[in-house]
Order: sequence, then structure tokens, then C-alpha cells
Amino acid sequence: MTEFYTATELEQLGYVRHRLTELFGEPDTAGSEERWPYETVHAVERDVLAPAARVVFTAFEPDLDTRAGMIAADLRFGWPQMEQMLARTTLREDQKRSGRTVSSVVGDEGAVAP
Repeated sequence: MTEFYTATELEQLGYVRHRLTELFGEPDTAGSEERWPYETVHAVERDVLAPAARVVFTAFEPDLDTRAGMIAADLRFGWPQMEQMLARTTLREDQKRSGRTVSSVVGDEGAVAP
């Protein structure tokens, strides 16, 4: 059985609702809300977004004022959301290597990552 993230859950994880289709493709609309398979979201985070975030972090690492400014400005999508996504992706990778199930990762059971 395929499990899904709803648009609301993805928004709670820091994604911008009107960009979800652009990021994750056409949603499954069988339910009452648009939703995307876990596998799709995890693959995009692992293969596209996490590598991009690592490059951005490396580029701005020396300039902590840039990072602090993004956090202080409470940008709709910015540094904190990228850090959370990168942490989720890293945790999934670590759990996969250790043989634990991916569904036990925070954010994958309806809980929102801090």
C-alpha cells in the first residue's frame, strides 16, 4: 500500500503550496486533498533538494550574517526549511543504511519535524 503526503502536510514541512506540482509532479487527487506518494517526495528531497541545499550551505557558510538574516526575516522558504529538509533526508539515509524503516522518521507519520 502506498502512503502519501497531503498538500497540507507538505506545507507544514515548509513547502510552498502553489509550488508542489512543480516540485513533485502531478498529484493524486483520489482523496479529498491533493497528495503525493512518500516515495516521490523522498526521492525529490534525496536526489534534488538535499544536494542543492548542501551546495547553498557551502556557498554561504562563511557569511553567517546571510543565514541569520534569512532566519530573522522569517522568509516563507529559507534557511530553516532547508535545514529541516536536509535533516529529514539525512535521517532517512542513515536509517536505510542501518536497516531501520523509513516510516519511523519524524515527518513521515503525520508529525511535523521541528
